[in-house]
Amino acid sequence: MESDGFNSRMNFYQRSDLTPDAQRLLAAYDQEISELLGPDYPHPVRMRDWELCRVLQATAGLSKDARILDTGAFNTYLGLHLARLSRHVTVSDLLWTRALKSALRRLGLAPAKPTEAGYLTWRRVMRRHGLRVRNIDLTRINLPDASFDCIISLSVIEHIPAIERALAEMYRVLAPGGRLLVTTDCSREPVPFAHGVRYFSEAELEQLFAGYPVTSPRNHPDFARENWCYGGRQPVITSFVEITKPR
Repeated sequence: MESDGFNSRMNFYQRSDLTPDAQRLLAAYDQEISELLGPDYPHPVRMRDWELCRVLQATAGLSKDARILDTGAFNTYLGLHLARLSRHVTVSDLLWTRALKSALRRLGLAPAKPTEAGYLTWRRVMRRHGLRVRNIDLTRINLPDASFDCIISLSVIEHIPAIERALAEMYRVLAPGGRLLVTTDCSREPVPFAHGVRYFSEAELEQLFAGYPVTSPRNHPDFARENWCYGGRQPVITSFVEITKPR
C-alpha cells in the first residue's frame, strides 16, 4: 500500500492517458470484434474507451486455462476478445430481466434503444463463439469459492444497490492469485442511488475498497472538464480498481 494516507489505490481517468498506444489498442479491439461479428452487424461494438483499455491491458497476460467471468455483459462484446485469450470464459448478467426488457422493446412496449442488440441476437453471438452465458445475480453468486481466476466488472457496480454484498461475493468466487477488475464512476459529491444508478465520491470509493488488497496504480480524480465522461455533460469521471487476491 502507498503511504499517502489512503487505504486503497485507485486509478482515475485523465485525458492524457489516451496515448497513441492506447488508441491503437482500442482500434485493434474494434477491428477484432468487427471481424468476429461480421460486416453487416448493425449494432455498436463498444461504448467505452479508457476503462476498456485498462481492462485490455490488465488481461493481456492471461493464460489459455484462466477461468474468466465478465459480469454485466449483456450488449457488450468484450467476451469475444476474452475467448481468444482463454478457453474458459463466462459472460453473465441478470439475463431474465434483460430478456424481458428486450422483448418489451421489440413489441413497442418499452422505449427503443438503437444502440442495444436484441437479447436473443446477443446470446446467439456469444454461444456461437463458445462462451458460457449465465444468469448471475452478483449479490448472491450461486457458485463455489475460488471459481474464477479473473472477474471483470466494467461499469457495473454503480447499478447495484447492495454494492458491498456484490463486491464480497465477487471476491469470494475469485481464486487465490486471481484478479478482480472493476471500473465505475466518480463525481465531486456523492450522488445516491436513484433510477438504477449512482455516482461515488472519491471518499466513498476509498471506503468501499478499503478492506480489499487493491493493486492498481494510485492517482487522484482531476475534475477538469476535459476528463468528464458521458460527453462532458456533467462532472463525472471514470475510475479503475484492480484487486489481487493473495495466494
